[in-house]
Parts: sequence; structure tokens; C-alpha cells
Amino acid sequence: MRNTYRLKFLATTLLLLSSIFTFGQPATVDSQALSEQPNLLKSRLKASDSLFVKDITILKKFVELDSVDIEILKPQILYTILSDSNIDTVVTYKTLVDAVKAFKKNIGYAEFRKGILLYKQMASIKVNPENWSNDQALFRRLGFTEADLEDFLSFISKSEHKNMNYKEAYLAYMKEIDSLQ
Repeated sequence: MRNTYRLKFLATTLLLLSSIFTFGQPATVDSQALSEQPNLLKSRLKASDSLFVKDITILKKFVELDSVDIEILKPQILYTILSDSNIDTVVTYKTLVDAVKAFKKNIGYAEFRKGILLYKQMASIKVNPENWSNDQALFRRLGFTEADLEDFLSFISKSEHKNMNYKEAYLAYMKEIDSLQ
């Protein structure tokens, strides 16, 4: 009976110690990762490259990122964020984390985020001139003037644009305007 008690005590102690060491591992691994250089600086990466996905995964551990943030934080944007940070030392994940945190506090980030959300909303709404009185609010947020709104309504009223969403129509409209200049 006494040996059973000691065996249970020993097993419980070993489990407790093992759980303490197991929980301590991620912090060590995370702090070790912070001292490494991000993959996006080692080679030109695309957002879909597995090494860049690893960079984003590490960033997510230290910075709260949602799906819109992930859309915003492409390799070229991260390069720009780092270069705007005026970093004089070797860039590590720690410097990248600090730069992204600072970027997210910036007014430019808030505006960029609003733009992404607006484009997503535009992509989800099918062109319908009959709903224009409601839908034009999207384009007012883009900075359209009254003349722009009238011109765009004429554009979307053409039969060749009836199967588009507003994002596609907006891009086609801007392309047409650019070709006129």
C-alpha cells in the first residue's frame, strides 16, 4: 500500500514537471524566432510562397492580425513598412513585429483598411442601376463627385456591364477614363 502511494506521488510529480517544461517550450521557441531574420528579406517572395506564409504565422504570434490585415500585409507592403521604420540594425522578426505594430497604429493603415473593406463590399454587390440611389454611397466614399456619380451611372446602365459587380465595373470605368486621357 505504501509503495502504491509513493508510485502515485512519483507519477504525479513527473507529470507536473513534464507539463511545466512542455508549457515553457513555446515561449523559448517564440523568443528564438524573434531573433531570426524574416524569410521575406532573404529572397523575393510572393504572398503565396510557403516561406512567406511562415513569416505571417510568426507575425500572428506577436501581432493581432485578421483576414484584412493578411490581405494588406503582402511582401511589398512589409518591405515598405520596414524601410519607413528607418531601422539601422539587422532586421529580425522582432524588428518586423515592432514595425507592423507601429504601422497598425498609423492613420494610413486605417484608411488602407477602409479601402480594402470597401472593395470587398463592392465586389459583393452586383451592378443594378435600379438600386443606384442606395449603391452610390459606396462611390461617394471613394470620393466621387456628383458629376462622377452621374457618369458612372451611365456607364453601368449599358447592357455590357449588367453582369458585373461594382468592383469590376469601377475598374472597367477607371480603365475607360484612363484610355481617354
